[in-house]
Amino acid sequence: MKITAQDLLELKIIDAIVPEPMGGAHRSPDAVISATGDLIDRTLGEFAGANVDFREHRREKYLAMGRNL
Repeated sequence: MKITAQDLLELKIIDAIVPEPMGGAHRSPDAVISATGDLIDRTLGEFAGANVDFREHRREKYLAMGRNL
């Protein structure tokens, strides 16, 4: 079963992986929250100025899931 974060990223089911500290997110929640915020900030920065219909892009992404399995 393909359920690891790396597999999901490769299958384009997820857009990114938030890095976790050694031992898991519960060991250092502040670091994970910060990493998540950084990833969101970076992604929103990539969206800025882009001339793309993101809703349509998302719709196509989810409709395409499973077509190439």
